[in-house]
Amino acid sequence: MDHGTSCVETPAAPEWLSKLEDRREKLKCSKLGHEAGAGAPCSVCNDKCPGLDLHFWRKVCRNCKCRKDQHMCQDDDSSGWAQFEILGQIRSKPAFIKIKTLSQQPVKVDWIPPNVAPDVLADYLDKLGTKNVPVAGSEAAAKRKQQLEFQVPPHDLDAGFCDNLTEAESNQLLQYVQKIREHCVGQGNVVRVGNYAHATVSKIHNSPLMGESSIFDEEKYCKAMSALKEPPVSDPVLCALLSNDKLAKAIVEPVICAYPKIFVAFSEPLSEGPPLNKSITLSPVTKQKLNGLNEAAVESLVLNGPIYDKIFAVLKKQNLDISRDPRLGPLVDLRKEYVANPAVKKDIDSMVYMPNSLSYSSPLKTPSKFINDLAFNSPLPLKGSSSNKLKFGSQMQQETPMRKVHFGNISMANTIPDFLPTNVDYERDPIFANIIHSDSLKNAIQSANQKFRSPLPLSMGQPKGDSDISEGDLSDATKRKLQCLGITHKEMLQSAVLNAPFYERLFKNLNDMKINYSSCQQLKPLEELSMALRTDRPLYEEVREYVTALPGSLDIAYAPININLGQAMSISRSTDSGFESPSHSATTSYNPYVDDMKALPGKLVSVPGIQDMNMYPSVAPSPEALQMNMHNLSLQESDAKQGAGPLSKVALNCRHCSKPIHFGEVAVKAERAGKEIAWHPDCFRCHECQELLADLVYFFHGGQVYCGRDLALKLKIPRCKACDELIFTKEYTAAEGSTFHIKHFCCYHCDEPLAGHQYVPDEKTNMPLCLKCYDEHFGNPCQRCLQIIGPTEKGVSWNNIHWHDSCFLCAGAKCDKSLIGGRFCVKQNMPFCSPACVHSKIK
Repeated sequence: MDHGTSCVETPAAPEWLSKLEDRREKLKCSKLGHEAGAGAPCSVCNDKCPGLDLHFWRKVCRNCKCRKDQHMCQDDDSSGWAQFEILGQIRSKPAFIKIKTLSQQPVKVDWIPPNVAPDVLADYLDKLGTKNVPVAGSEAAAKRKQQLEFQVPPHDLDAGFCDNLTEAESNQLLQYVQKIREHCVGQGNVVRVGNYAHATVSKIHNSPLMGESSIFDEEKYCKAMSALKEPPVSDPVLCALLSNDKLAKAIVEPVICAYPKIFVAFSEPLSEGPPLNKSITLSPVTKQKLNGLNEAAVESLVLNGPIYDKIFAVLKKQNLDISRDPRLGPLVDLRKEYVANPAVKKDIDSMVYMPNSLSYSSPLKTPSKFINDLAFNSPLPLKGSSSNKLKFGSQMQQETPMRKVHFGNISMANTIPDFLPTNVDYERDPIFANIIHSDSLKNAIQSANQKFRSPLPLSMGQPKGDSDISEGDLSDATKRKLQCLGITHKEMLQSAVLNAPFYERLFKNLNDMKINYSSCQQLKPLEELSMALRTDRPLYEEVREYVTALPGSLDIAYAPININLGQAMSISRSTDSGFESPSHSATTSYNPYVDDMKALPGKLVSVPGIQDMNMYPSVAPSPEALQMNMHNLSLQESDAKQGAGPLSKVALNCRHCSKPIHFGEVAVKAERAGKEIAWHPDCFRCHECQELLADLVYFFHGGQVYCGRDLALKLKIPRCKACDELIFTKEYTAAEGSTFHIKHFCCYHCDEPLAGHQYVPDEKTNMPLCLKCYDEHFGNPCQRCLQIIGPTEKGVSWNNIHWHDSCFLCAGAKCDKSLIGGRFCVKQNMPFCSPACVHSKIK
């Protein structure tokens, strides 16, 4: 068969892997790994170290035994890029910024948080503390670089930095990296605290759909559309493009150039990669063509293709080359492919016109000139909507570095969009969070979405809890009934009762997808408990009273905090809201319950969660609405300061120090931790080592943030103390409280293998030394016989003088009395047993 003409499409390698391979090849051509930074002075030993002489595989200097990152190496291609390329985060960039606590003039800093407004950035660096601001050339800048290398070791992420891994070990390492990319890694997002009353954090700047020209200029937009002879349309991407000064001028005032001219109107692309949420259905070839575009841009290009054709035609007529523009270039390339290539067109149409795409999310289809005045907020989401669609609204989450990263092929937002609360985090309800974030659930849903195969059965082990249900204040009959149902501890009971509506929706979704969870030790007991509470009134009353009395119960419920327990227990029967519709039956029962939500008298308030429920997610709020919202926030802040009403009870506390983060202050958010968790800038630290997380790169596990080094420790992956690499093989050596690759259990000085041989641990590093090297580097000569006192020999020391046990004898004339266990004195470095012996030797 002629492979050159084969129509079989070979899956393309991930973009991050391709970049990594290219960069690695360049490095191999330029220099050997152990030559990088050669001769760099040591920041620990100073003049004692003649310069960095990197060991071939130990990651330390052969001269002083300090790590490479502890030497002042000049920036090169091998420094720092691996962490960001592999993990998919945004690499740091230097910038000039004015910091009040440092200088009245702008100073150059080696790193700033990505995608942060200047005012937020200035406040962030101010709160970070002067000792932590990485001003170019300062100790803080050197420490930041050192911490990045230490906290996220490149050899934890790429086999190319490791010492001759086997194929099996390389595969294990690759799987580990894929796992942490999908489930753990993230980059902190610096934000300004907003809505104080509801303890939410948001960026007070513009929609990610709009990009850098997100302030909609109605006049420019309308003039440009008029020049194109098109009526205004409700397309935020198109609005943003045509609000750009340079592009709008080129359309409204065309000037034909005599020769081709490079035209660049934008400085950054709409996205770092292909659209994340829907691109899992696309072929690798199509995905590659979508690089630099987000989902909204692709849909805009398809739905308003004729307008884009006119824009590109006007620019081409003026002899303007837009291929180098980071936004216009990808747009014109994709438009050409879409028109000329039926396969690409079909692929993209399947993404754009799928039921939960942006093109279905907004009922606003009528062209209107007054786009910014059309925003309308409802306390209920649009009927049939999903959390996946709403997140593209201008008032929803901003496009953070984490949303530009490929974190796997499936997400819960795409699989079960109709039952999840706004956020699911370990802080609020660890039982529910563990279920939702479990690999078993994700794999089962992913298999159910693939119609050509039957869904995988769902199976999870018994959840862990601190308090056994048998110790609770419940009747013996109720305890027995709960234990028969499989409810073993109070945390499980709290979760089942207080978040019952969401469990009901989960069970319904799983049943609709025909996923079998009958053997699941978590979901099946929770389902049976839900049925028992609905049918057994006495059981329901007793459990309700017990759960209400438990500390912190109201903090667990995902339903609004001012909704009563009965409402939380009721079943949601509406497809467009999270609450049960009132019953119109004349029969009285303990269902439904009355909503006790009440506004503060004489104050403007908002329904909790309304800011997350924009009915027109593709339309930005009007300036009047934004002004009113800010007025509400100022009133709420005033009330909070005075301790008025319930507002004073709802404070956003730092996860690290537990102190409040006040309204208007900057904070750091970790997307994987949930919307309700934040840190002070100088508190965003690894939970284990308590060091600041360099460049805000974190690894989320078990409800806490860690550095990459401590994540491996928490996951109980052994690390070789000799080469500092993770051990992905079953055979390894354990010695002196540390683990080693078998091939790396060598003498710290001469690299002589020590397996099966005697060794001595180094007093400073606890690294193994062969007996020969110990004698040469650390052995002390006997004062009497001048021979080295071996590590297995007994000896006596006094100050800096040493003797063999057998040589510790009185130096008096004709005495030679053993001094072990007796009184002695030392004169002229000689031991004596009595004054007479001293005088016999020393006149």
